[in-house]
Amino acid sequence: MFCLGWLLFNNMSKELPYFRFTAFQWLNDDISLEEYPIKGLFIDVCAYYWFKDCSITKAMLEKRFSNALTGLKSLLDSGIIKLRENSDFIDISFLNEQFDELSELRKVRQEAGSKGGKQRASKAKAKLKQKPSYKDKDKDKDKDKDKSEESQEISFKSEVWQFTDKYPEPLLKAFLNYWTEKDAKGKMRFQSEKYFEVSRRLATWASRDKTFTPEAKKIIPHFEYGPKE
Repeated sequence: MFCLGWLLFNNMSKELPYFRFTAFQWLNDDISLEEYPIKGLFIDVCAYYWFKDCSITKAMLEKRFSNALTGLKSLLDSGIIKLRENSDFIDISFLNEQFDELSELRKVRQEAGSKGGKQRASKAKAKLKQKPSYKDKDKDKDKDKDKSEESQEISFKSEVWQFTDKYPEPLLKAFLNYWTEKDAKGKMRFQSEKYFEVSRRLATWASRDKTFTPEAKKIIPHFEYGPKE
């Protein structure tokens, strides 16, 4: 089967801008017995008929093809183009069948589109309900921030308590109490420093501690990152 395309038109062009016919029908139906000018006129008539949504009168046809009235009479007389019973309307059966089929498909598509639109709207509402609010997001951010702060504090204390073989517990504890002090926003003192190397800071701290002597007795705690305060 092959397709024959013609000019775009008002309504049908949006759905199907061409009509179709089989080569077998073209070569074996009555139209095949006509002269080539008549065959060409028939194709033009079919295009006009399709253009008008398969609804034209004999008067409209004669006005449209006023320079081919003899050819139109031949098509009508041979029954290739027919007049509907008790009507002035033209009837081309193979195009009517396609038009009816297309109209039914259009109806099905419209109904499916309506159902699909409702389903999409329903899914969109469901997603909207499931979507977390900005308050939920803020809560999640706060939780992540708290975990990060706690992790940094544990890491800092763990690093400080690695120097128990060099500094006594009271000195390390005082060092930690000072540098883990938090401001109003929960930020620890050592986090405000641009540079902070624990070993150097401890050395400076110890040098300012009058009670500290390198020979002072150290107490090595037996817990993960330092004594509980």
